[in-house]
Amino acid sequence: MERGRIRDSLLGIVAVVLLTCSMAAGSAAAAPQIPVETPPAGVAAQKPVASGDVSKMLCTGHPPEYGKWVNTDPNATGIARIELQDCLSVTVCEGSVCHIVHDAGWAMRVFGKCSPTNCDWGWSNSEFRMSSGHIHGFYDHGFAKRHVYAKMSQYRPGQLWVFWRTDFVDPARPDYEVQEWFYRV
Repeated sequence: MERGRIRDSLLGIVAVVLLTCSMAAGSAAAAPQIPVETPPAGVAAQKPVASGDVSKMLCTGHPPEYGKWVNTDPNATGIARIELQDCLSVTVCEGSVCHIVHDAGWAMRVFGKCSPTNCDWGWSNSEFRMSSGHIHGFYDHGFAKRHVYAKMSQYRPGQLWVFWRTDFVDPARPDYEVQEWFYRV
């Protein structure tokens, strides 16, 4: 009789643990919400500008996001500058024969604001533009995971709008989101 109660108690505990793990896995697997640019104070929305072909494209010129960008706020404490590249050349080898092809995806390089020099987060893996028009980069710094989204601003013509989300591994540290604007250098 005693063994039966212990077994039932253990089965109940196992069921709770499995349910908890299943719920946690389900929430972790959820795709991050696509950010939407909010207008800066006192700025009205501009007519939306096409941000380029969202499908795989041939490498025949660069969309407006291509290039090197610097934060419009010299006192910003987040991202100091960003580089966006598309149509990167990739060497492909088949046996002993190699040739160059061009990857139609995007790669992003972010520099965080640090002192005395900015911190290079490195290049993100190449990804195709999202159906929403965003260019996405992902960075795993160990202590935090960061999703960075870039797109031409609809409120500040000629400027790049960058939204980034920091998810800390330590549950005691609050996650945060930032939107910033950049000008071409």
